[in-house]
Amino acid sequence: MGKIALWGMQHGLGVTSATAALAAFIGLEYDVRTLVSQPQRTDGDMERFFNKTINQYNRQFFAIGGLGLDSLERVAKSSKLERNSVKNYTLMVERNRLDLLWGSERLNRPQKGSIEAVNMVFRMAAEYYGISLLDARSGQDNEVSNSLISDADLVVICVNQNISVLEKYFDNQRKHWPEVLDEKPHLLLMTQYDPMSKYKIKNIANKYKLKAPILTIPYNTSFKDHLNDGDIKGFFARNRFVGSSHENHYFIQEVGRAAKTILHEIGINTKLKRIERGN
Repeated sequence: MGKIALWGMQHGLGVTSATAALAAFIGLEYDVRTLVSQPQRTDGDMERFFNKTINQYNRQFFAIGGLGLDSLERVAKSSKLERNSVKNYTLMVERNRLDLLWGSERLNRPQKGSIEAVNMVFRMAAEYYGISLLDARSGQDNEVSNSLISDADLVVICVNQNISVLEKYFDNQRKHWPEVLDEKPHLLLMTQYDPMSKYKIKNIANKYKLKAPILTIPYNTSFKDHLNDGDIKGFFARNRFVGSSHENHYFIQEVGRAAKTILHEIGINTKLKRIERGN
């Protein structure tokens, strides 16, 4: 199992929508049990992005209650976590391939033992899921984010094309990096990417002498509209096989490139796991 933390150099970089895009794409395209979560929940964006699917598949759970990370934290603290525990507290997005774990607002003011209990939850998730995509709160000095990063197998660092954000990433002294990132393998992801900008990935790589790949989630109007409508799964389903002349083709290709690179990085064979067209 690969636990992947997505983290931004500062707030406002669209990390949550990037995490959701990658999760929706992987859930649609790969036969890998995937968990997505925004553990430190604030405004509920992650859940809202998948709202149409959640309402379709999980109506009975809303009446029952007892879902999400808060409930699992209690299970962890009582030492009752088992292999299927995490699955039993999630919302289904793509049957047998993508589940969403409702985050916790209480982690914004974590109590004693809460952070370790949350890490226990995601470690146990490894017994069932092949990959967990965790939206870690951006910026420095966040105890929960630092813990998620420290426990992750891979960190995806998110930036945009703003030169001040890029300078923070490429600063040799890493003054804007959490210390826990120093020894972690990571990939660079450029969110809300504009390929027509002077600061396109090729020019950025040349400017900073970067040889590693730069992944992107391009800006796309239709994608943004589907996020607002709570239909991110529908966006990818409808645009999965669009031709090269379609306005959404570039976006789909770049999200696919990012997803494939991330899966390769944690040792998943994307050729074996790719779902054939028509399935």
